[in-house]
Amino acid sequence: MSFVVAVVAGIVPMVIYPFFLYWMDRYEKEPLGLLAGVFLWGFVPAAILSLISQLVLEVPLFMLDETGTMADFLGGSVFAPITEEFFKGLAVLAVFLIWRREFDGVFDGIIYGGLVGFGFAAIENVLYFLDADAATILLRAVIFGLNHAFYTSLTGIGFGIARHSPRLLVRAGAPLIGLLAAIIAHSIHNTTVSLVDPYPALLCLTIVADWGGVLFVFVVMVIAIRREREWMIVQLRDEVKSETLSPIQYEVSTSPGRRFRARLSALITGGLGHWLRMGHYFSTLTELAYRKHAHSRRGEGGASLASINELRDRAKALSAQFADIA
Repeated sequence: MSFVVAVVAGIVPMVIYPFFLYWMDRYEKEPLGLLAGVFLWGFVPAAILSLISQLVLEVPLFMLDETGTMADFLGGSVFAPITEEFFKGLAVLAVFLIWRREFDGVFDGIIYGGLVGFGFAAIENVLYFLDADAATILLRAVIFGLNHAFYTSLTGIGFGIARHSPRLLVRAGAPLIGLLAAIIAHSIHNTTVSLVDPYPALLCLTIVADWGGVLFVFVVMVIAIRREREWMIVQLRDEVKSETLSPIQYEVSTSPGRRFRARLSALITGGLGHWLRMGHYFSTLTELAYRKHAHSRRGEGGASLASINELRDRAKALSAQFADIA
């Protein structure tokens, strides 16, 4: 297969899939630059570091078994899942620690874990597709196309659970459990795929297991989105009483459908600038609700009162500009 076809078939699907995650983020879109950085971490550094680590770990195995059988099996079933999920997980950890204000909970963990997974899958697919047939492309890009995102999203879920927990044990343990779950899911896939030749029926089991995992993550995403809406409803209700926003603005800002219609009306009547300003207004209200929720869970460790008051003043000023919202 030509290099161009391998690149297109390997990268294009992994760039398209993340748009679904971005679309599902109803209340606060993650910064595009940060999403791109996470994707690129999976595409280059995570892939290179994983490959180097696997080669180093396999050296002793070749000394014990010159045929390479042991290295091939353990490399795929043990070393690859551990190294790849570890280095992919570093991107999620970096966002969690450095860009903490952009990491609001479980749904954000899935987004960042998924993006680094798609980046890793893109470069891995290109390398596989350089010498592959159409069946292999279909399997890796479509049937198993969500796998790397699925694995690392489990790590992201762990960090998302830790984000607002007041218990130190949960904050320390949830990311580790998420990483372990990612490694196990990855290992199960690699192990069953390696045994498909002697046991073809295992391919069906692999597909069911992988898509079952994807379905699990999707359900967690839906639950997380609903919980975020609850944060909005609860935390902004008090802001109506303090006149940060009006009852109508409260109703619109807590409903994804009404938000969309309000911004569409702004675009039609006021142009792109008005549409962007209204988007900024909704983002400010969302951030205010999320910070208040974080503070209610962990006090100053979740979000500082100073940052909440700053957002409240900003939201109040913006509410005055959109007094006619409906």
